[in-house]
Amino acid sequence: MAGITGIIEKNSNSQIALNSSIYSMMNKLTYSKLQLQQIFIDKNVAFGNVVPISAKSNDHFIYNSTLNIYTVVDGLVFINDYERNALSKNYDIDHHINDYQLLPYLYDLYKEEFLKHITGWFNIFIYDKKSKESLLCNDPLGYLPLYVYESDSLLIFGSKIKAILSSGLMSKIEFDPVTITEHLFFNYPLSDNTYIKDIYTLSNAEIITLKNGRVEQQKYWTIKELFNYDPVNEKESFELMNSGLKNAIGKINSRFTDKMNFSLTGGWDSRVVLSYFLPELKDKLNLYSFGAEYSDDILVPKEIASKENLSYTPYILDENYLENSFIPYAEKTILLSNGTRNYKRTHYLYAIAQISNISNIVLTGIFGDEVFKTAQAVGGTVLSQNTIDLIANDFNISSTLHKLKGSGILSLMTSNSKSTLDEIAFRLNHIKDYMESFHSKSERYYSIRFEYNLRKYFGNEVNSYNDFVYCFSPFIDLDFLNNFARTTYFGIHYPFNSNKLNLKKKATKLYYKITYANYSPLTKYNSSRGYSMEDSVSIYGNTKILVKKYMRQKTKVDGFNTKPTDQLFKKHLIHNSSNNYNNIFTKNNMNKNDIISDLNSLKYFVAVKQDIYKQL
Repeated sequence: MAGITGIIEKNSNSQIALNSSIYSMMNKLTYSKLQLQQIFIDKNVAFGNVVPISAKSNDHFIYNSTLNIYTVVDGLVFINDYERNALSKNYDIDHHINDYQLLPYLYDLYKEEFLKHITGWFNIFIYDKKSKESLLCNDPLGYLPLYVYESDSLLIFGSKIKAILSSGLMSKIEFDPVTITEHLFFNYPLSDNTYIKDIYTLSNAEIITLKNGRVEQQKYWTIKELFNYDPVNEKESFELMNSGLKNAIGKINSRFTDKMNFSLTGGWDSRVVLSYFLPELKDKLNLYSFGAEYSDDILVPKEIASKENLSYTPYILDENYLENSFIPYAEKTILLSNGTRNYKRTHYLYAIAQISNISNIVLTGIFGDEVFKTAQAVGGTVLSQNTIDLIANDFNISSTLHKLKGSGILSLMTSNSKSTLDEIAFRLNHIKDYMESFHSKSERYYSIRFEYNLRKYFGNEVNSYNDFVYCFSPFIDLDFLNNFARTTYFGIHYPFNSNKLNLKKKATKLYYKITYANYSPLTKYNSSRGYSMEDSVSIYGNTKILVKKYMRQKTKVDGFNTKPTDQLFKKHLIHNSSNNYNNIFTKNNMNKNDIISDLNSLKYFVAVKQDIYKQL
């Protein structure tokens, strides 16, 4: 399990033996013996990191002997030329050393302010051996999950919950049925609580410092910083957005000089990203997709790759996949995502494991849809209808609790319903307090999407396969988002949850304009929705779009071959879990279609974890 983990003792006179704990934690952080790792142990601190299987070197663990500073990184860090030049003026260093080697210098120069001088998505731990001071932080969006446990005597952190549990330093290990209830209602825990009591998820843009035995925690950025701009005109808006995406893609293109995996789907987000690589950089890409043999997520990328002469590999989700690969990868998906992703996401990990043999990076269009679209918010897997209703009702907690009581979810849990509702009310009120600092529902919606949904849903998705590759999407690059916030396309300028046709057309045409400006042939290929980007700019095409959207609502096709998986996984759960989840879940066999995959996945997670606890 790639990432970082560590223990910091608050009391310098503590007698805790860190060696056995950190080695046990590192063992649980490691998915395969092929992964490179490194550990450091001092008197009152121990930490280490593990890189993806596909990484050929461990450049994410850095010790600067001149400054006597350690830095360990989970994820990707980018430092621009301006910052490199500033460091060159202050230190005698090679301008061309990699971004990770520059981190000790940045910290030495700026201390906690160094975070304003880097971009990327990361968790970073820094240990200043001279001063014995420690710093733990994540990126402004908190994209990659980081888990923390704190007691009176120590602070433990890890990219996986399993690492913290295996330390042997927690006073007790208990499941939190309230967080599980929260997950079933909102699709994932909306609060920063985890399924294990006393372990929490670090919120976005957080810094934890430990100096002289004192722990301090502060937030260094909020999405409000993107809400302070007056939009420029439409022409300048397009130029800002286009240059922002181009610069974001330039970061990854300059760091990874070898082959890069590229996720090309039947949708438009990945096609926008692809347009910045064609035709000059097409030989640098290894395209792939997955789906049922004749699904659009296979046929569309296959057509594009064939006509554009691109390297492409399809991963077919057929009967052979279901019989031989689904169950083992479903287990891995659930456990590697710390229980947050369910078996319906198995095909993502299955494909990622295959492409990791080619490259240690995958480029995707993750979050593009969420960035570009400003019209009606539709409840689904990514953003639940319950979350949308919470925003629409101005965070009316009593209304939300009433809906929860009527959902039947509480009857699935062995915990006391009243105490569960009281605790969920407390957690939601904490979120509500934060939301009251925003001026409109649109701003609150954007906060939920960028500061909650991104890290809770997409971040946990990536966390389930970061043992194999690093993942990059230009749509969540902060430099790009700062550009995007200055444009007329930024969603806070429009009414929340509007269903106006012109807003939908605006987003559709934006996809066309960007792709056409960079590589126009990509606008001509149909998407999985049955129409092309080019259709958005003609009267005939717009009529075609309306017809296809109507037909799609009438006939929903399962392109990922997931329909049989409910039965397959339920059968596996019955035969392999020994019902070790019945102290959390009742024997109520309610099969609500909207939560069955989450419910059975969480049952599996609980059953496996309880077996592990008995061994600790």
